[in-house]
Amino acid sequence: MTALFSWTNHVDRSGAVLGASQTAGDLSADNMAKPQMALVWRTTSPVGYGEVDFGANVDVGCLALRFKRVGTSIPPTSGTIRHLLDVEGGTPGAGGAYDSTAVTLNVDAAYGYHLHVPLSGVTARYWRFTFDTPGAPFLDVGRAWAGNAFRPRIDVSFPYEDAWGDRSIVSAAARSGVEWIDSQPLQRSLGISLRTIHEDDRLPVRQMMRSAGTSGQILFCLDPSTADGRKLDTIIGRRSQNRPLSHSVASDPRLYSTSLTIRESL
Repeated sequence: MTALFSWTNHVDRSGAVLGASQTAGDLSADNMAKPQMALVWRTTSPVGYGEVDFGANVDVGCLALRFKRVGTSIPPTSGTIRHLLDVEGGTPGAGGAYDSTAVTLNVDAAYGYHLHVPLSGVTARYWRFTFDTPGAPFLDVGRAWAGNAFRPRIDVSFPYEDAWGDRSIVSAAARSGVEWIDSQPLQRSLGISLRTIHEDDRLPVRQMMRSAGTSGQILFCLDPSTADGRKLDTIIGRRSQNRPLSHSVASDPRLYSTSLTIRESL
C-alpha cells in the first residue's frame, strides 16, 4: 500500500475551458472547477461526457470525480467510465496520449468518489471522460480533478484516523428534554502521519504544505492500488491546520516527519 497525494488540480488552471456533451438546465460543466461540491454539472444522458481543455500540456498523474451525495443526488454505483487524454495539437477525445478504455465506475453511494490512476504519468492538454450508466436518471458531478500524483517512498504510518463529523444541530427543550434535529451533511476527515519521510521526499512534502496551506484543496487516497481503497479511502478536502515538517534524529539518509488531517470539502 502506497498512499497518493495530489495538490495541483489542472482543472483550476487560468484559461482552462470545461465543456460537456449535454447539460441539464443551468448546471453547467464550469461547476466542476468550483471547490464547492454542492455546485454541480448535471447531465441527464447516461452516455454523456465531460471534457476539459487545460490550455497547455500538463503532467497528469491521477484523475478523479466527486459526485454529489446529498438529497436526491445519488451517485451512480454501476456502469463504466472511459478516460481519454490528448496532447496539444492532437484531437480532443481521440485518446492519442492515453485511453483507459471502459473501466468500472467504482463509486460507493455513501462516499461519492471515482479515482483513476494511470500506471505512469501522462502529458496532455485535453481530458474527456465518457459515462455509460444505464438506468441513471441523471448524474451530478461536483468536482473534477486532474493533477499530480505524489507517492512517498515510505508510506503513511499506522494508526490513522477516519472520522465522519455530523454537522447536524441537536436542540432540546429546557423542561421536557425533547430533542429536535436540524439535519446537516456528514463531513469526513482523515488524520494521517508521515513519521518517516525520506530525504528525497522532503521537497515535494514541503511543496504540498506551501502550495495548499489550509485554504487549498488536496486529493488524498490512502490505498490507490485497490478498488476498495480508491472507492472508500479517497477524499478531496483541506488541511485543518498547518503542522511543522520536523527533522528526526541524525540518520543516513535523513528522515523527516509530519502529520495532517484532511477535512472533506462539501
